[in-house]
Amino acid sequence: MLPLCRVAFVDDDPDIREIIGFALRDVGGFDARAWGDGRSFLEELTNWLPQMVLLDLTMPEMDGWETAMALHVHPQGHGVPVVLMSGRSDMNERSGKNLPGVIGEIAKPFDPLSLSEKLRDLWDDHVKTGG
Repeated sequence: MLPLCRVAFVDDDPDIREIIGFALRDVGGFDARAWGDGRSFLEELTNWLPQMVLLDLTMPEMDGWETAMALHVHPQGHGVPVVLMSGRSDMNERSGKNLPGVIGEIAKPFDPLSLSEKLRDLWDDHVKTGG
């Protein structure tokens, strides 16, 4: 089974990006890169393709739902699994399970010390089911 190594995360809040970066790089040992909005992330896919994307749902201009849909139709991004993240009830109102490529959801606040393990578990389940 191919291990999870490269994770992209997209969140408009710089403090949250710093916490996620710590959780994924320092605690989890991932090659993890951050973006502050979905559009700039999608523009960089030709330069760096992650194995998984952690997406905040509530971002200005292009929210997580729109970013996940655009990733799915992007030539390089099609098939890259997505994990949605939100601190609001909108995750419960519109389940990401209906979006192509979405393999899980994480609620904010999250425990930075266990975030990497949650992503690895979602990755392992995804790979085992042939995703």
